[in-house]
Amino acid sequence: MKKGIRITFGIMAALAAVFAVLSLLRPAGGPPGRPGALSGGGSSAAPGIERLTGSVAEDPAAAIRVSAAESGTMEELVSLAGEVTATGQVNVVPETNGLLTRILVNPGDRVGTHQIIAWVDPSRPGMSYAESPVRSKRSGTVTSVPAVAGNKVSVQSVIAQVGNLERLEVETRVPEKHLGSLETGMEGRIISRAYPDNVVGARVTEMAPVVDPRSRTVLVTLEPSSNSTLRPGQSVSVELILESRDGIVLVDGAAVTERFGGSGVFIPEGDAVRWQPVETGSKSGGRIEIVNGLEAGTSVVVAGLDRITDGSAVRIVEGQES
Repeated sequence: MKKGIRITFGIMAALAAVFAVLSLLRPAGGPPGRPGALSGGGSSAAPGIERLTGSVAEDPAAAIRVSAAESGTMEELVSLAGEVTATGQVNVVPETNGLLTRILVNPGDRVGTHQIIAWVDPSRPGMSYAESPVRSKRSGTVTSVPAVAGNKVSVQSVIAQVGNLERLEVETRVPEKHLGSLETGMEGRIISRAYPDNVVGARVTEMAPVVDPRSRTVLVTLEPSSNSTLRPGQSVSVELILESRDGIVLVDGAAVTERFGGSGVFIPEGDAVRWQPVETGSKSGGRIEIVNGLEAGTSVVVAGLDRITDGSAVRIVEGQES
């Protein structure tokens, strides 16, 4: 009996605590039994929350930027490393083995045909000979002197290189996989690290008849249209134009996205956008070729793509994406 009384008193105490909490939650003037209710209204939200919600102006239209598809030229390029050389450059070698005693020229010096540029002493132990001259095989400018006086040389040793600085060439090695696209007369570009904004046009004048078995490349020689920013021995970047096609529909690379199982673009129509599937081709210079599905002049979305889908409400903004 005492146990039952204790349980009853416990339940009554718990109920009293609940009613006390509810009375604290009831706003002033609110009807009893409806904690949190507002006098004169049916909303259960607190006045402060109601005012905050009403102050936020929602804009369902996504901000986008657009760009028009253009009709232009698409070039398929291969980028390579190259080196500038003097036209008709020859290696000057001695006619006998011996000790290279003197070098008479420096890079940049002008020399004539048969001019003496160095001396070699062919003497051996117990045998003394007169020094033998090393003569240039052509006239031109000394482009390099790899030999060092005091070293022994042979008839294969290169004492100096002489070439024509009035006409320069650029040599590069092209991977053999591009052999089918190479031909004499094809156009290219030369870009110097010293003058990166000065792009020099060039054309292929010579291709080696064999493939280097070690590098699997073909030696290709180009003639630049201008020598003003080029020097023999200079390292340059070479772009060979393997193919050039005109009248191609091109869009900003950012416009093409993968949605709905394929590639496509979003086209603004009034205050909304429409998904347009497209077939893409080559890529060059940050632009993508559109083979099918889009005409030149059509505006496409290039920024804000992560906020839209087919039929989304949009507003076009200028400049940077906000």
